[in-house]
Amino acid sequence: MNKNQKIQFNQMVERSVKRAAKNLSGTKGVVSVRLSQEEIDVIDQLVFLELAKNRSDATAMLIREGIRTHQTLLGEIREYTAELEQVKAKMQRRIQESGLVGRLQQAHDREEIQIGGGVYEPEGNK
Repeated sequence: MNKNQKIQFNQMVERSVKRAAKNLSGTKGVVSVRLSQEEIDVIDQLVFLELAKNRSDATAMLIREGIRTHQTLLGEIREYTAELEQVKAKMQRRIQESGLVGRLQQAHDREEIQIGGGVYEPEGNK
């Protein structure tokens, strides 16, 4: 890291530590995550410098900072997700109304599926 990056990193850490202290009481869940060695090293540095109590707190602190930094983008994602949920619900209703689900379930129960002009039967049914 160059000097400017180190300064920016330290400022981010300071803001995150202040927020983390406020937010830790509101922790709601646990998430497992795979990280690169470089990312783990950054987290361990925060713990070593006693800016976080442990890896979990350091990780939460960095995630909160990332969320705060990208609020505009995340807001857009929420809007698009809401639109997609509406489209998904509409398609699910349309598929249910078409009767396709019932026909597929019946075929599944008989363990046969229409493919093209013929009927596919799994090996065990022959």
